[in-house]
Amino acid sequence: MNKNEIITLLAALNTKAGNGRIRMLSFLSALIALCKSDLTESALIYLEQSRFDKKAVYEIILQSYLFLGFPRMIEAAIVFNKVYGQNCDGFEAGFERISPADANRWFDNGVNLCRQVYRRNYDRLKKRFMAISPEMFRWMVIEGYGKVLTRPGLSTIERELAEVAALIVDRRERQLVSHLMGSLNVGASAELLEIINEDIRPLAGEEAYRMTGELLSAVISRYDSQI
Repeated sequence: MNKNEIITLLAALNTKAGNGRIRMLSFLSALIALCKSDLTESALIYLEQSRFDKKAVYEIILQSYLFLGFPRMIEAAIVFNKVYGQNCDGFEAGFERISPADANRWFDNGVNLCRQVYRRNYDRLKKRFMAISPEMFRWMVIEGYGKVLTRPGLSTIERELAEVAALIVDRRERQLVSHLMGSLNVGASAELLEIINEDIRPLAGEEAYRMTGELLSAVISRYDSQI
């Protein structure tokens, strides 16, 4: 992929009524996973010139550390700063202590969202992680689902599909299965998941594309049997 191809793909997605926004955000998430700063910069320049929702772009970058780690989030954030400048329009209040109210809200929101994403599998997930690492489950609920994934600026479906796109590029099969199912649980359609997989095919490669298609077919069959 080169810069012109990235812009062409984004421009095509930008014409899609209804789900164009969510497809563009998922494409951006896949680009962050790819970690090629020149391509990310081209995408952000296009989004900025198109007056695409700056807050949504920022949120996709912030949440990327949950699945891709701080190094790739930082690289994307540096590019964001280069394109948009230092003013983030007060997206965050500033550097200050976490209040007890914030901590309690993150915990409650995290449990609620985690239950929504995993549904009947939540208790099994909790039991498994508590046996593996209680700290990990606590951090996942508070840090991931509570502090990050319930922030305003993106819908739950937008966040889940962005996660899916990143996991496809990274070929994280185990986590991908969970979030394909989670996307269905929060209201995404199987058709939209298939579209996202097709959209990011040039970024993810043929092996990841085929893997996702097979996993999605299995997930859809399992999901339909539970309804």
